[in-house]
Amino acid sequence: MIGLPRKVIRQGGFFFLFLIFATFLVLFANKQKVIILNDYLPVSFTPSFFQPAADSYFIDLSVNGCLKFNRNSPTCGVPRDGNGMGSWIRLEKDLTLGKSWTNTYYLSFKKVSEELLREDTNGENSGKSKRNARESTFVIIDIAISNPEVDVKIKGNEKSKIPFAIIKDLHTSKVFDDVAHELLVKEKAEAMKGGKLQAATVDKDKTASKKIEKVMQSESQKAEDKAKADAQAEAEINNVVEKAEKVLDNVDGTLQKRTIEKSRHDLEVEYKIPNKAQLKERGWTAKDHGIWVRYGASTDINAITGIDVLFGEDSVDPRPNWELIKSGSISGIGTDKDKEAYISIRRGPKKDYKKEYPGKLKINKNGKYKILQVADLHFSTGVGECRDPMPESTKKGCQADPRTLRFLEKVLDLEKPDLVVLTGDQIFGDAAPDSETAIFKALHPFIQRKIPFAVTLGNHDDEGSLTREEVMALSASLPYSMASLGPQDVAGVGNYVLTVDGPASTNPALTLYFLDTHKYSPNPKVNPGYDWLKESQLKWLEEEALSRKKSQAAYTHIHLSMTFFHIPLPEHKNTHGQPFIGELKEPPTAPKYNTGARTLLQRLGIKVASVGHDHANDYCLLDVSQKDTNLENKIWLCYGGGSGEGGYGGWGGYVRRLRTFEVDTNTGEISTWKRREDKPDEVFDQQIIVSGGEVVNF
Repeated sequence: MIGLPRKVIRQGGFFFLFLIFATFLVLFANKQKVIILNDYLPVSFTPSFFQPAADSYFIDLSVNGCLKFNRNSPTCGVPRDGNGMGSWIRLEKDLTLGKSWTNTYYLSFKKVSEELLREDTNGENSGKSKRNARESTFVIIDIAISNPEVDVKIKGNEKSKIPFAIIKDLHTSKVFDDVAHELLVKEKAEAMKGGKLQAATVDKDKTASKKIEKVMQSESQKAEDKAKADAQAEAEINNVVEKAEKVLDNVDGTLQKRTIEKSRHDLEVEYKIPNKAQLKERGWTAKDHGIWVRYGASTDINAITGIDVLFGEDSVDPRPNWELIKSGSISGIGTDKDKEAYISIRRGPKKDYKKEYPGKLKINKNGKYKILQVADLHFSTGVGECRDPMPESTKKGCQADPRTLRFLEKVLDLEKPDLVVLTGDQIFGDAAPDSETAIFKALHPFIQRKIPFAVTLGNHDDEGSLTREEVMALSASLPYSMASLGPQDVAGVGNYVLTVDGPASTNPALTLYFLDTHKYSPNPKVNPGYDWLKESQLKWLEEEALSRKKSQAAYTHIHLSMTFFHIPLPEHKNTHGQPFIGELKEPPTAPKYNTGARTLLQRLGIKVASVGHDHANDYCLLDVSQKDTNLENKIWLCYGGGSGEGGYGGWGGYVRRLRTFEVDTNTGEISTWKRREDKPDEVFDQQIIVSGGEVVNF
């Protein structure tokens, strides 16, 4: 084989490096919209990192109301101005949450695509380059909300009521160089010399202050000595200015006044209120209802690409690239104090959180896995109302959701679970006119701690502003969520299976089944009460379990299975003559109709079925079927115990609680215990319910 000349190899290497560098430049230019590769190549060709920040932008916002009887009209709450680029779109959330008897208010916006922006700028700016044309089209890159209680306290802002965030933005964005420094010092010196300095920058040196006062008195009383007085005053001014410069070296040039004292830490800042020209230069424009927007080029990386509204001072937005603006709420719409409307914004493209923030399900190296069951949070829009708090002395001033969150987060930090399972009624529909707000509050603690979580639905979750499918879809879309809507041909929403791999293999060590127990009986005259698991669900469950037999058998230790859902099985009532550990404070509200789900669960090898729904029950029942026969079988039927202060409770002094399961795949063991709100540091009712892969007696 004849080798290539070194010169050819060297030139080929240079060409290859140049090609890589050129490709990178082209991709980077695409990200910055200098060129648009999507105009020439398929979208899939360009890596996502080098795609532009967004493909559509907001160009206007408005809040408008209409008569409540007309709320279903597409024009209700939408501005009549149809001129210009784009059309108005209404965010389908009544900002009053239905409080007003007569009016509804909606946030509307204009949003345009990147393609439309380019067409518009090319048409209006044919003499400019495409780059300059795009930059000349302004889109919303920031939003500020006024807070009258805070903004009017800023001196000079009593009438303007400019949001503090804007005032701060103008201060931090202004460059303070040597020229600006010199001008500021000169202004202060001249103001002092003319007796016009309102906030003198003097230290605690009383001697200097007295000298200045004496000089000023001498100047007015002795006209014949004016020249001498001026000289003395100038000397004192220079002394003060010299001290001012030492402080002003470390601050920006937008300060209106600064009190110079011996300690810099004692200095107070007063901000200069911007005028209309300064606001316009920075891009800020006042809208209505306390909303301000800042305009900038569509190429700005901070361009806003998503807008949402959440309600209540305790609201949170757990989505990673969203920012909830809590400095102020939308004003003048008549909302309840604890349900005020707050704007949340997204910058950059919409993300697939399940791909970017996946939950990892794997048994720990020690062979153990901890599951925290969270039942019946009953979160609201707003802080929520405490129902039956225990002890009763804590009822005064009780706020349901913040109190529940304190308990939940305390237990999360104590237990550090590998997985959280929410078994329904995360939100209390009647108290959650904006379901999204309540769902975000319920799931935020797990997302914040990067804990994978699974969700099942209860009978109250879809009684707010979202349907059952929408509640599950939203819950499933968030970071670290393991939830799924499940197959469409199976009854209910949220029938799915999760497998937890072994510590050193991809074979399932633990299989978890999640089922939708629906809501109320479809035939209340014949079977009053609650709905039941349907035949299509049981058939699907059996098929899923059988299809996993081979992979489960490949696990070298003992494989275990559990199931979670909301409404208890009829067999949860079998407390007479059968052993159980825990509280039985209220009659189990299981469905009247029995489809044989308990028998199927046991036959498929599921050892534990844990539910919620009955807030004041938290027992684990050892249910034995066909006792003392060759067909005898056992299964543990457990309750998680109600955890939310927003749901009923208090039966017999019942205190809210949470249940933990710990799985040890080395020994085939499942143990469980609980924690109470009043004593979260202590565990109680600790018991082993499965050992060696088999259900055990007490």
